[in-house]
Formats: sequence, structure tokens, C-alpha cells
Amino acid sequence: MVAFRKMSPALAVAALLVGSVSAYGQGTTVGPLSCAANSGVPPTVRAEGLTELLGDLVITCTGGNPAAPFLTNFQIFLNTNVTSRLSSDGSTYDALLLVDDPGSPLSGAPFCVSPGTASNSSTGIPNLGIQAPPTCNPSAPGSTFQTGTYNVFRGIRPTVSSDTSLVWPGIPVVPPGSNGTRTFRFVNIRGNAASIGATSSGLPNQIIAFVSANPQGTLPIDNPQQTVGYVQTGLVFDTRNCANSGGRNTTGFFQCNSVNADRFNTPTSGSLPSNSSSGDSVMGLRFREGFQTAFKVRGITGQENSLPGQVFNSESGFVNPATGTSGVADTGTRLMARFNNVPAGIRLFASVSSVGGPQNPAVTTASSANAQAVLVTADANGAGFPNQSVPFAPPAQVSGAITLNCSALTGFTAGVGAVEVPITGGSGQAVWEVTAADQSNLDTLFFLVGFAFSANAAQNNPGLGQSTVTGTFAPLFTATTAGSATFAPALIPRFGLGTAAPQNLFLISACSTNLLFPFVTNQAGFDTGIAISNTSQDPFAASDANNGTCTINYYGSLPNGAPLTTTSETTTSPINAGQTATMVLSTGGGFGLRGNPNMQGYIIAQCNFRYAHGFAFITDGPIGQARVAEGYLALVLDAPGANRTGQTGENISQ
Repeated sequence: MVAFRKMSPALAVAALLVGSVSAYGQGTTVGPLSCAANSGVPPTVRAEGLTELLGDLVITCTGGNPAAPFLTNFQIFLNTNVTSRLSSDGSTYDALLLVDDPGSPLSGAPFCVSPGTASNSSTGIPNLGIQAPPTCNPSAPGSTFQTGTYNVFRGIRPTVSSDTSLVWPGIPVVPPGSNGTRTFRFVNIRGNAASIGATSSGLPNQIIAFVSANPQGTLPIDNPQQTVGYVQTGLVFDTRNCANSGGRNTTGFFQCNSVNADRFNTPTSGSLPSNSSSGDSVMGLRFREGFQTAFKVRGITGQENSLPGQVFNSESGFVNPATGTSGVADTGTRLMARFNNVPAGIRLFASVSSVGGPQNPAVTTASSANAQAVLVTADANGAGFPNQSVPFAPPAQVSGAITLNCSALTGFTAGVGAVEVPITGGSGQAVWEVTAADQSNLDTLFFLVGFAFSANAAQNNPGLGQSTVTGTFAPLFTATTAGSATFAPALIPRFGLGTAAPQNLFLISACSTNLLFPFVTNQAGFDTGIAISNTSQDPFAASDANNGTCTINYYGSLPNGAPLTTTSETTTSPINAGQTATMVLSTGGGFGLRGNPNMQGYIIAQCNFRYAHGFAFITDGPIGQARVAEGYLALVLDAPGANRTGQTGENISQ
């Protein structure tokens, strides 16, 4: 009896152990439910991106009691705004929770989508509900994947911390016990990388996700904080010469010399060359990846039936017909050239595709071998939807009306089609969409742009000024709300300006020459004669011949310091190429010049043509009777090294 009493505590413990084995799994001892989060290999995301696709977050669970299922609420917090696509009512994201990787041949689990939040926990598990299991995933005892429940759930936008988190409420969890593992994979989560930005230090900034499950204790998660994206600059842009062998030529173009006038007059036919007659009027725009996966197509063939964990280098994410358009991007990566300060009277043209690449492999010095982009119709932000009727259909390419040529570009013999870029108020844009990219290479996409005008300097056509171009990703939105999921239009992808800065493209300068006659006099018996020649007629470049009027500006005084009665006058007719205007200070001369009697001082002549040169002659009497005479050449104020006019003229050696 005593021996039995001594054994009874041990028997009680044994009975508890037997009960534990029975509850947790058919004769095998199983520990408590244990879960851990991981994000695999986080992707590099673009610092300019507002809707960057982040890495999958996966929770893997082992152990627990399969006979004791429960409900939990998952919530993921980001250190930036969530920008996954919202439903039309603003409540449901296209970010998904997948239980046991449904649709994957490795798990064998069918793809069973919950119709909505209210249906998440409507299952056939007795202590979770009394409704029958969903027909798409009926109860199947002994299966290694979770059965009797929905296994695909859409995230919702919470009312608290709505900009930085997503919630999956009422998710049924059946602990796996000894039967393998239970996984919870979160896909199609997008975040605003632009608000975090790139860093100049050696280590990239990170997008961090923190996952929680509540009520507290229902699903313990180790390592709940995970890096889901490394932020780096995605785009490097610069202007180049048309051969892509160096920077663009910074030499300006003059208002009085037409450039490709035939294309200005007939912009829908013919070709626009880059040769001596048009200067460097065909230029290159170079877009380069900041890292190997910055350029992405909209979607890849086969992606419309994505497998959990499968990675595509595309703008779209996890896609399955059962979830509609969840994960589907609106476009591939777009590249936009924004032209500003384009003078009036200029026609601007852009190539309809990248130069080189798979479309023209003979051109090896332009775009990368496996990269390509085509010009698309887009609005001022670079937005515009493709054909949605066919999954991941390529964008509709714009047809070229004329041809841009570059004789110096290696292997480039046939030119590339181009169309005119509409310019309104001095601004316009060209937008190209990526149709091929190489995820193992730092891709370059190279485009040509050209311009034309028909000179009419007398009518100030074209206008004067420095045009600029800025290269960015597109669609581009600079509004402060653009990095939120509630921003409209809710385009994927979309981008912010990043560090993009305008670069000079081409300069239209006035056809003018500014001459200084440092001393003239019509006092004390002296008089001054002046000659101004239009030397633009020469044997070197017939196209440089130009004409215009001259304005004579007088600076000085009359005898006894009295102020001048005439301070300036302009020739009444243009001085044509090869002509010379002459005048005498006391009496005037040709081209309607009246002179300025009795003055002494200096003259600055502003001539509206290039290559003006002047000569002055001071004497105290008529030729043959003068006792004192002196002549000198006028100084060209536009010459380099003595420039106060802001213009460049001839540098004639003395």
C-alpha cells in the first residue's frame, strides 16, 4: 500500500504525458507552436520609386496542437508608407497572405481565395465556426497543408496607422503539430522608397517590415523585424553626342542660320542628319541603370500564373487569375525626357525606340545588347495605360514619321524613326517604356533627339535661349501625397523626382556683334569717320551669311560738358553680307545715320549680324590737308577673354 502511494505521483505524471502526446499528434511528442519570420534575400529598390515591390515576408511555424486551431490577426508595419494598390472603396489592398504556398507543386495546396474579410474565418473547423469548409479547399485529414479553410487572403487598410501598415484580420491557423510546417507568405507589398532615399555612404538605406500577430500569444513570432528592401539610386541620366562617344557639343546655334529647315517646313517626312550643315543638331540621351534590376518590363510570360516564392524582374508581382488584377502593374518602367525652355520656333524630334539593343544589334556603342524601350503615348506625367485585354501585352509603339541619322555612330546605317515632340509654352516630354531588360547587366538605353528651325532673325524667330532636358523615371509625380496608397491616380509603378537635375541641351544665340570704338571726337577741329563691315560673306561657309541693322550708342559729352542730345540711332535698313556702312561723326552718312555733331567720347555699336568689324579714323582736316590723323580697329566685345556681353564672337589674332 505504501509502495502504491509512493508510485501514484509518477503515474499521474505519466498520465499527463500520455494525454499530451494524444493531444499534439498521434503518439509523437510535439512541442508548443513556434514561429519565425524571414525575408529571404531582400531586393534592391529604386530610391526614386513610390510603389516599389518589396521582398516576400514569410513566417514559418512548427509544432502546436492541430486539434486546437485558432484565429489570429496579422499586421505588418513599414518604416515608410504602404503603396500597394487599394480597391475602389479604399479598404482592401492587393497585397496577399498565402497559407502553405497554395498553387505550388511542392505544397500541393489548392489556391482558395477568401471572398472578403467577413469570410476569412468561415470554416468547417468545429471551434472556429459551423459553416462547411470552402469547396476550393475541403477538409483532408492527414494533409501536410492546411485544409478546411481559405488559404489566400487580401490585406486591408486599417483605420489607425493606415499609411504605414496592412492588416489581415481573422486568419484561421491550424498548428502543424508533427506534420511538417505551416507557412504564411505575404506578397505584393509595395512601399515608398523615395521617402527613405539613397545614401552616399557605403551601406544602403533599408525598408524595414515589422510583423505582429494578435491577440497576444496566439502566434509567437521570432525575429519579427525584417529588412524587405535595400534602397539605391535607380537611374543615371546624361546628355551625349549622337555617337555616344562623349558629352554633347556645347557650341551654340545662331538665330540667323537655319538648322534642318526642310524638316522644319515638312516635319512628317524625310530625314534629319547630323553633319556639318546642321552642326550637332542630333544629340543623344543616355539612361543608365543604377543597379542591375532598375529597368523592368511590365510582366513576363508565365507570370500571370505565378508560383509562391517565384521572382520575376518585372514591375508586376505575384499574379493569379483567381485574385483578378492583384499584383499586376499598369506599365513597365518608363523613362521620360522633360524638355524645358525650348525657344519658340523650334521643332523637336525624338526617336521612337532606343538605338541598338536587340532591335538593332549592329549598333554596339549605344544601348545594351539585351535592353530595349519604345516611345509611347503619354500625358504630361508620363502616364498612359497599355492594352489590358492581353496579359502583359507590349505597349503600343508610336510610328516614326521621319528618320534621325548619326553618321558617327558605329554600325548605325539605317537611322531610327522619330516623331515631333509637342512643345507648349516652351516645354514638352518624350516617354519610352522598357520592353526588354537584362537583370544580370547594368543596362544602358540610348535615344536620339534632334531639332530644326527656319531662321528669321528680323522676326526674332526662333527665340533665343538655353534649352534643358531632365531625364527621370515615369510616371512622375512630385505631389507630396504621391507616396501614399490613397494617391490618385493609383498607378504602378510611379516615381518621384529623386536627384534628377536639368542638363543643357542646345543654345540659340543672337546673331550679333558688339563693337567698341574707344575714342571718337568732333571737337577742337577734329572729326571722326567710322566704317562697319558685314564680313559674313566669305569663302569658308556660305550658310553663315546673315544681315541686320546696327544700333550706334553714343557715350560722352558736348563742349563745356553739356550732355549729348542724341544718345543712340539705328540704321534705317539692314547691312547685308559684304556691305559696309560708313559715317562721319559731324554729318552722318549711309544707311540713314545722322551722326552726333560736336560730341567727344566713345561708341558701342550693336549689330544684329555675326562677323561685324569696324574701323575708325580721326583727323583734323580733309585728306591731303590734315596735319594729324590716326586710325584704329574697333574692339570686338564678344571675343573670348574680354566678354561682357554674354555672347561669343570671333577671336581674331592681333
